[in-house]
Amino acid sequence: MRVLFVGHGPAHIPWIIPLAWAARLAGHEVRVAVRPQCVAPVTRAGLVAVPVGDEAVTAAVAARPLGLGPGRLKQAGESVAVLDSDLAEALVEKMVAVADTLTDDLVAFARFWRPDVVVHDTAAAAGLVAAAALKVPAVGHTWGVSLGVHCESEAELRPSYARLFERFGLDPVVGPSVWIDPCPPGLRPPHGVRRADMRYVPFAGPAALPPWLRTGRDTQRPLVAVTGGVTTTALDEVRDHVIASLRELGADVVLAVTAAQAENLPQLPDGVRAVESFPLDVLLAHCDALVHHGGVGSGLIAVTHGLPQLLLPQNAFQEHWAHLVRASGAGTALPADAAEGAVGAAVRDLLARPSYRQRARALRDEIDAMPTPDRLVGFLEACASAGHTDVPVPGEAGRR
Repeated sequence: MRVLFVGHGPAHIPWIIPLAWAARLAGHEVRVAVRPQCVAPVTRAGLVAVPVGDEAVTAAVAARPLGLGPGRLKQAGESVAVLDSDLAEALVEKMVAVADTLTDDLVAFARFWRPDVVVHDTAAAAGLVAAAALKVPAVGHTWGVSLGVHCESEAELRPSYARLFERFGLDPVVGPSVWIDPCPPGLRPPHGVRRADMRYVPFAGPAALPPWLRTGRDTQRPLVAVTGGVTTTALDEVRDHVIASLRELGADVVLAVTAAQAENLPQLPDGVRAVESFPLDVLLAHCDALVHHGGVGSGLIAVTHGLPQLLLPQNAFQEHWAHLVRASGAGTALPADAAEGAVGAAVRDLLARPSYRQRARALRDEIDAMPTPDRLVGFLEACASAGHTDVPVPGEAGRR
């Protein structure tokens, strides 16, 4: 079987790597089609990347502002918060516009390589077009949140979505979608698309374990990790006061930063160290809590280690995830510009109150109970066998 994965931006690439490797290890041929800026993360993972699109053109479309500032959530019950309708509409239209810059190259490659199934990031609508061009199944793959491009009925067919297909002489993909979803049920808001559960397996690239992570720590002080993510500068402006708050609390601090972020770090005080381009999954195995910007990847990695987390969101997407984490009981959130004392008090509460760690561990148990990526390969095989118009219900499809 040939499986074509279609990725989105750099922050989304780690989500598709485990399933891509599971398909490869099952003996299937795998290609990963991505924008040029995402080629390096794919090849570093040992997979074959297919660059599609002109990066300058795609980046210009992707850079269009959406007005993602805080306060763009619409409350929908006690445990769910969703983006307001105007923002959600603008987001989908932007995803469609990005796809429009990629479809020429992607469809041309798909027609040459002839995959049996297309697995596309739910933000990467170009994958739906490539699947339609070959009349093979398209299966979505979320990045931990229920956001993406899909069309469940003729009533939902938007003109911009239809045009993606029509310029290739294709009928738009309309009908029940299936999304592979690595988000545990306890953090998953309701959504109309059918889900195929898959265990979340963090992937952040290779690393060499430093000496200080090879032995036990010689102190009883808690170790708190702080990160603003790998594709943002979300915490740069508040980093110093977050560190100061944590040091006043009596915690040791480790900053997880990118190479670019490392260049701008000041002299760090005693009890604070930085790790550059280091897998957060490996780091958090040694930590007691995580303070971060509200990234879904950072938050789920904390969950896989049963760690409580403090989120300091600065935009609507981050607020959305912060709301879900807080509602689950696995962490808490503050405005990014919260006073220094508030940050320290929040982390002290995270470390002292057992319920946060208990809820985080309960979510970890949910993740551990989900099917591993290798079992989802059987689902992809069943999709390929069923054909273009009859994607199996996830619970009924064969799994390894």
